[in-house]
Amino acid sequence: MKNLDIKYIQKNLRTLEFGRKLFYFDRLDSTSSHLAELSKGLAGQGTVVIAEQQTAGRGRQGNSWYSPPGPGLYFSLLLKPKLPSIKLSGLTLALGCSAAEAIEKVVKNPIAVKWPNDLYCNSRKVGGILTEMQSHGGLIDNAVVGIGLNVNNQSVPPELSDIASSLLLETGKTCSREDLLIGLLTRLEDDYRAFAKQGLPAFADRLSGRFFLKGKRASVQDGLNLQLKGVVIGFDSDGGLLLADDRGRTVKCSSGTVMEMEP
Repeated sequence: MKNLDIKYIQKNLRTLEFGRKLFYFDRLDSTSSHLAELSKGLAGQGTVVIAEQQTAGRGRQGNSWYSPPGPGLYFSLLLKPKLPSIKLSGLTLALGCSAAEAIEKVVKNPIAVKWPNDLYCNSRKVGGILTEMQSHGGLIDNAVVGIGLNVNNQSVPPELSDIASSLLLETGKTCSREDLLIGLLTRLEDDYRAFAKQGLPAFADRLSGRFFLKGKRASVQDGLNLQLKGVVIGFDSDGGLLLADDRGRTVKCSSGTVMEMEP
């Protein structure tokens, strides 16, 4: 599979900031780690680091992200939002909605957002978003948004096949990774500005129809290692997951991992 055509991307990208400064590599340990180092210098908002392969791509809670050379899209984006740190979860959820819409526009198949940061097609995971921040005085100085997508993968490792897939496997369509990246950066820039002005409530209607867990029973391991069970209601203004427990009470999970989903 041929490498990304960076000249095509730069020629056709119409953003103001996102991707205007773009660093491209055949191989990196992690695009987010590399961008975090760049952020300590003069790298500005909208800087993008992209690689054909990651040898140590990261998911949430220290999990690795499968990043073979060729078929996927692995990039990280630098933001300087000056927002309260508590807004980070909401920002990730908003950008997940934005990414889902951009992907959907290319593949013409529904893309769902699974709290807190996964992208699903046909009930199978095809991508994820990891947002890592540096903060000072309760405000986010830098946020590195890492996005990994299984695009034209013809297979996934057997140990991941129960949950993971690719856009090609789920839609039967080969995607232009260049056009997908252009669409993602364009939509992400527009929606990042909307989030900065209006917060997560501006995305409520858009997320509602593609919120993968809504109305389902879920078991969630929260950040304090407490297990919460209930029916997913939705999310609050900060991006926390809201559950209705068996006693009818509304319970909020600010961070954590969905351990299982019951029919």
